[in-house]
Amino acid sequence: MLSTEQVNIYRKNGFLVVRELLNEAQLQPLRGRTYEIAEGLVEFPTENIEFEPDGLGRSHRIDKLRKLNHCAQHDRIFLEHANNPDILDVVEGLIGPDIKLLSDQLFMKPPGGMEKTYHQDSPYFPIEPMDLVSSWVALDDVTLDNGCLWVVPGSHLNGPKEHSEKWMVGDREDMHVPDKEIDREKECPILLKSGDVSFHHSLLLHRSGPNESQFRRRGLATHFMSARSRWTGNLSEKPDYVLLRGKAHLGCV
Repeated sequence: MLSTEQVNIYRKNGFLVVRELLNEAQLQPLRGRTYEIAEGLVEFPTENIEFEPDGLGRSHRIDKLRKLNHCAQHDRIFLEHANNPDILDVVEGLIGPDIKLLSDQLFMKPPGGMEKTYHQDSPYFPIEPMDLVSSWVALDDVTLDNGCLWVVPGSHLNGPKEHSEKWMVGDREDMHVPDKEIDREKECPILLKSGDVSFHHSLLLHRSGPNESQFRRRGLATHFMSARSRWTGNLSEKPDYVLLRGKAHLGCV
């Protein structure tokens, strides 16, 4: 479980790094399953698989894979990871004992992989309060060269920002927080060894750089919320969120 000091660091900065939380035996099944999905060796919804816009012509599908979405919803290995007690212990220390799985994404960041501009996670999700926490597991060493996360410490305390500036991912339109809203003098990188886990608040401003190395930079982001959270979107579109720990609450997600 977390110390009071660790909780205070998270509350102040909006993120917390826990070193060596996972071991190689826990990481290898995730790497292996990712390869199997990318190469079409196991079933996985094609609409949840994204490739780099410039990835054509590479010899293997995994070499152009950008991201897998909603992994735990469709694969038992990723669901087992979301239930990892060591990760849930940290999450419990940050948002309480009643925990549900919101979603997850595996970011591949292959050599030449593109950047992801500044954004917050909560504006993408119709969940209140905006107090979700993401575990970001390094499946590889994460460096300045291969596209580490950059964050603005304390930015989660300033509430949600308008994601009003257009950003193109190939021919797909996305939005990000305007550059004028970002204090670049305060940003800092999160450098990790494989097995390290970074936990960040859903309102923390963060981005990742391009991968200018010759190696993949795989990171698995799993998003957790309190089972006391409320759904604010269209009720007909509300998913059935998986309870991972504790108990569900009537009238909540």
